[in-house]
Amino acid sequence: MKKYGYVEKCLKMPHAKQVGCFEVNNEKIYVAIYENGYNYFNREQQELVEKRISNLGNANFIEIPRAVVSEADLYIGDTKLECSVLNDGRRVIKDTSLFTALDRKRKGETRREGFPPIIGSKSLAALLMEMYPEHLTTITPFEVAQFNGKTGKWYDANTIPIICDLYMEAEKRGLITTSQHHVLDKAKILLRSLARLGITALIDEATNYQSIRGKDELQILLQEFISEELREYSKEFDSEYFEQIFRIYGKPYDPTTSKRPLFFAGFTTTYVYNMLPPDVFEMLDEMNPRIYNSKTGRADRKSKLFQHLSNDGIHYLRSHLAGLTSVMKLSSDKDDFKGKFRLVFADKINRIERMKRDANQMSIDDIREVEIKEDLD
Repeated sequence: MKKYGYVEKCLKMPHAKQVGCFEVNNEKIYVAIYENGYNYFNREQQELVEKRISNLGNANFIEIPRAVVSEADLYIGDTKLECSVLNDGRRVIKDTSLFTALDRKRKGETRREGFPPIIGSKSLAALLMEMYPEHLTTITPFEVAQFNGKTGKWYDANTIPIICDLYMEAEKRGLITTSQHHVLDKAKILLRSLARLGITALIDEATNYQSIRGKDELQILLQEFISEELREYSKEFDSEYFEQIFRIYGKPYDPTTSKRPLFFAGFTTTYVYNMLPPDVFEMLDEMNPRIYNSKTGRADRKSKLFQHLSNDGIHYLRSHLAGLTSVMKLSSDKDDFKGKFRLVFADKINRIERMKRDANQMSIDDIREVEIKEDLD
């Protein structure tokens, strides 16, 4: 069975377990390894993939870290840096913008063998090995799968304070040349700014990563399914869940984007969150309401609803999602799914109804039914 396919930008696929490239005969073939084990390649490389398919395996696969937020401009005084955040938590700076920030040219400068391009003199190279020998890898640029689906060279953001400190020490030792004075001046400005604010906080603010990371100081009411603290983000709704919704509603599924029709939120509320014990969804909704965003023209939540669930709640959610996805896979369309859903989950529906009755709450017939928009056009 063929276990690969082609898309426009494989590195942009949000549900890929890994992204990277296969290196064969000095050729890079970019790939996204999906949750189901399938490999997706760029359509523009299809001829090359078909030619090399028998040589593409774990032995020549190189994983590439990926940006989880869109690249953003970070201003430190009048200096502009292009920054982002990677899936492993590293904050990074675009290589070209780092050279610009230090008022250095990217091309044509002297390179020191064995050192990254940002180290352009013998004196700085010597200071680096004296002061920060363990950080040679830290200040070495590396390939990143950018948020736009392309690749580029980026530096770990910690390169900035390290390089600035090297210039400060070089000045102290009288090693700064006439041609380096303008770089020294830039380094002083950057270092003073970073000393006040910190590079991590600056990048998080510039990219709005704190909202994705889920920082939230709300003190959440203790209940069996509700967590006291906002749990770290983890992917609970996998790609197959969304793919099956598209299928039963007869709509094309694009694995390269995480954008979904608005009615998906209603579907998830009805068939997932309303199947949690009584009042859990209402409490989640109250703690994490939808807030209208004038920029996007839609109402969104600050964090994912399931991030407010306790460990028990997460286990319950995962079990339900596994069963729900199985029902969708066995359904031919949305009407077939609705019938199978009521049949398969009859016991759970009845149990929720009984719990509501026992608590003198409204019966299952009065549960708020989320209207699902049938016409997506």
